[in-house]
Amino acid sequence: MRDYLIVIFFAVFLLNGCTEPNTGENDRKRSSAVSAESVKPSQAEPSGLQNIDKQKAISIPIQSRPYITVAAVSPQTFSATVQAPSRVEFRAKALSTVGAVVAGRLGKINVQVGDPVKAGTALATLESSEAAQMRADVARAKAELQRAEDRAKRQAIMQKSGVGLEIERTEADIQQRQARADYERSMQAVRLLGEGVDQSIVLRAPIDGVVLRVNASIGAAVEAGSVLFDLGEPGALWIVADVFDNDLSLIEKGAKASVQISALPESVYGHIVAISASMQSDLRRGAVYIELDDANLLLKPGMFARASIEAAGPHRIVLPTTAVLIKDKKHTVVYVETADGQFEPRNVTIGQARDGQVPVLEGLGEGDRVVISGALLLDSAAAMLL
Repeated sequence: MRDYLIVIFFAVFLLNGCTEPNTGENDRKRSSAVSAESVKPSQAEPSGLQNIDKQKAISIPIQSRPYITVAAVSPQTFSATVQAPSRVEFRAKALSTVGAVVAGRLGKINVQVGDPVKAGTALATLESSEAAQMRADVARAKAELQRAEDRAKRQAIMQKSGVGLEIERTEADIQQRQARADYERSMQAVRLLGEGVDQSIVLRAPIDGVVLRVNASIGAAVEAGSVLFDLGEPGALWIVADVFDNDLSLIEKGAKASVQISALPESVYGHIVAISASMQSDLRRGAVYIELDDANLLLKPGMFARASIEAAGPHRIVLPTTAVLIKDKKHTVVYVETADGQFEPRNVTIGQARDGQVPVLEGLGEGDRVVISGALLLDSAAAMLL
């Protein structure tokens, strides 16, 4: 019996010794799993530039703060200067053309390019068979009108005497009105021809000016509607500036402008009088018209120039370019002071920089205290925290 108990005790001892190590190994595996879970990075936690607005405030040593300048910002008018290639041109009202109303042949030319002319000066003589026919039509229509008037008078007298019929008098009145309409129409056509007799037409200058171009020679056959002379008024010139489309919104009527013309030793000044409503689609530019303050300048159309135009945009926050940092070639960041000596980065949307200033379109509000110089120092401190 005693030997039997010893055998049982021994078996139980061996069984406990075999299962204990397995329990310890399981505990160690569970411990390793918990450790691994605690150090696994969170997939939802953003990093880098995507989380730049959520970074903690940055503090720098007191001895470094004199190298940082902070200023409170508020919306203001963003002023700048728009540079544009320009040229001297005649104003629209100072240009005139003289052409042929009917086909014909130039018999005489009285002027040449550069000649000053007064309104009414005879420029050329045009010989046209159509003009002769039109003048003959006037004479014929005048004779028909005279006959119609005589007939209407005769019918009116006959009816008054009691020997005429009402229907004949009415018919005579209708023929008279038709003859008068034909005569007035032919007279209007001859007035458009201009002065002259028979087949000759005298072409005269409609304004005081200078002959800019002669488009035909003596003896040349011309078609109806052909432009034969271009005239311009020398004193009625302006500057036409070709401005890029993204700068047109910054230019307002009445804005001041400075113009450099190669033919003049110094810049001349003027103001914007008109802005074109259409664009040169191939160049993405629109015309801006500048009227010079001094109308007595010796300028000639076709001169090249360069205009500097004062431009103004809507009220918005404006920062010096030193305040804005570019991250990853596409993100723009500024540093804002949230407390004394505490700064945080903030994403902003900016416009086009001009003259060292850049407008902020989104990201800042009135009263924000922004680091306008020394932002790189803060950016270096922020990089150490990443």
